[in-house]
Amino acid sequence: MSKRISFLMPTYNRSDYISEAIGSITGQMGEDDEIIVVDDGSSDATPAVLAGFGDTITHLRQENAGKSVALNGAMDRASGEFIWICDDDDLLCPNAAATLLNLIEASGADFVFGRYAKFTHRKGARVDLGMAHWPELSEGSVARHILEDAFVMHNATLARRSLYERVGPFDPAMLRAQDYDMFVRCAMRGRAAFTDELIFWQRKHEGARGPSAMLHAAGQSNTVWQDYDARIFERVYANVPLSFFEGMFAAEDKALVKRAGLLQRATVMARHDLWEHALTDWTNACEVRDASLTPAETEICRRAMAGKHGFAGALEPDVLTGLHALKAKGDLGAAIVRELVEGLVWRMRDPDEANRALAWKLAANLGARVTLLRGIMSRLVPGARSSSCDQAVTELSEIPLLD
Repeated sequence: MSKRISFLMPTYNRSDYISEAIGSITGQMGEDDEIIVVDDGSSDATPAVLAGFGDTITHLRQENAGKSVALNGAMDRASGEFIWICDDDDLLCPNAAATLLNLIEASGADFVFGRYAKFTHRKGARVDLGMAHWPELSEGSVARHILEDAFVMHNATLARRSLYERVGPFDPAMLRAQDYDMFVRCAMRGRAAFTDELIFWQRKHEGARGPSAMLHAAGQSNTVWQDYDARIFERVYANVPLSFFEGMFAAEDKALVKRAGLLQRATVMARHDLWEHALTDWTNACEVRDASLTPAETEICRRAMAGKHGFAGALEPDVLTGLHALKAKGDLGAAIVRELVEGLVWRMRDPDEANRALAWKLAANLGARVTLLRGIMSRLVPGARSSSCDQAVTELSEIPLLD
């Protein structure tokens, strides 16, 4: 008999946390829901903990092969109309299932998501660490936001099974960042809806991450994640047509639509530390339409320096050379570089002195310290600098999706 929601949970050596994680689901399950837990070859007490749940869960076990393989196995076994992927150490909020189920049914979206907060334990006491990053989703499309930043989590997401069938299985070669890889694919092929409500609590702890083949400490996660993040967007650049990015914008002048698409793809690439691709698109944008940047394009360029991985890659000699060449490519190239530097302004408020120093160093290397100072002053004295372009480019909230 088919189910309503299939909760899928891959696990590996999480005997300390998995019981509480499953308990946060069982307390809000409907009679037509199911939980499928795939043990990815745990060597600790995880099998015994799972056995204690009896027939409340479906317990599968595989030789250690990684999260992607575990999730694909769970998908094959799942019978729910909706899929909810849960981590083995995080906790759903008590009203999470009702919130997202109501949203996906009311909106007709392919996937829906909400917010999450972080917590940890210190000296045996729970310590709340606050809400996780959440962009201003009222501006632009959900797809654009997801391509720019990994802010959506599977624990906070309910998706139609049909969407996963369209986009295909998790990539077994992605030993890390497989969640983000799937979100990028879903965002480009599925309609989304979201809620500002809190859906789950993410547990921060020092347990090891990854499958046995590449086990790493919690403190190494960002470095490992960045490598796989780059793989995702190398594929995006190679396989997703520019027309997808152009579809995020509207303008009477179709050349401006193409230029905005190039600038948007460049920003996505820069935010994921793929500066060579970004430079190619910025350079090509200068060839499309020789007009001043529109306000929408100005904002696109400023977002390029706001990626999760920072902007240190822009200080590499080859990238600096490319940025200087762009700056020398007429008024438009100089304007793009100027707005990239303007995008560093928020970095100057970073509590990390090293990041502030990097922002100043990049501006100095580009001969744009005055631009950075003006940007700082413009934030102190309200009133954005207006564009001299008399043609409008509008960013769309609903965009054409990939087939």
